[in-house]
Amino acid sequence: MTATASFIPAARLQSKEGICAYLGGISTATYDSWHAKGIVPGPVRGTNRYDVKAHDLALDRRGGLEHTVSGGSTLENWERSHAA
Repeated sequence: MTATASFIPAARLQSKEGICAYLGGISTATYDSWHAKGIVPGPVRGTNRYDVKAHDLALDRRGGLEHTVSGGSTLENWERSHAA
């Protein structure tokens, strides 16, 4: 399966190949390097799936973009606190 075929646009949680495709078609080795450097958050704890929103948030923060978050569900608040 190609990297672009691995990314499922409607799915928030992606396989490693899917999140690599989402991040511009990077290799899994590049992803691992970025994860080791703290650039991307890695998989959701206890799974082998990668959260697209957590990656967006981590990259936005790294790029100096601030998010104003008000409210949100308990799950969303927990996910935000564990994204980075």
